[in-house]
Amino acid sequence: MSTGHRFLSPAPQFEPPANDTHTSVRRRTPSPALSSTSQLSPHSGRSPRRSTLHDHPALHTEEVTPEARRFAELALRLTLEVMDRRRVPAQLRAVAVPAVVDVIHSIVRSTGHAGRRLGTATLERVRVRSVRSDAAEVFGTYTRGDRVFAIAARIESGNGARSPGWAITSLRIA
Repeated sequence: MSTGHRFLSPAPQFEPPANDTHTSVRRRTPSPALSSTSQLSPHSGRSPRRSTLHDHPALHTEEVTPEARRFAELALRLTLEVMDRRRVPAQLRAVAVPAVVDVIHSIVRSTGHAGRRLGTATLERVRVRSVRSDAAEVFGTYTRGDRVFAIAARIESGNGARSPGWAITSLRIA
């Protein structure tokens, strides 16, 4: 049996290197095959042209109140502190509906929270967009060590434990 040739190649690198020696950033240039001047045929494998914002009715553009902005930042910061076990999950009851508190509590109880070994979570950026007068979408970034992660939530006024104020009704941490 001959073992002279190998037909396997190394797997491509999808993650950035763990050390800081590699700082160059490659930018993707548009492929000439996918330029806007090429014709779309039923068999080309390309998707039809996407619609623009002008094709849709205007989204709700009501200004977000300063109270909602302050609440969003405070609530996300508190959530990250609970995830890091710097605060107890019961403190989330003041800012979130019971379903969200229960999910965070179960994540904290589990032993396999992979992000925790990267370091303490630090909230970096928070943005708030109004959906209705009593609801807003919150999204932002936080860091653990050298890595940047995303966090998003929906907050609603008059919902949850804080009836007159804002509360987190859904949460997504990546």
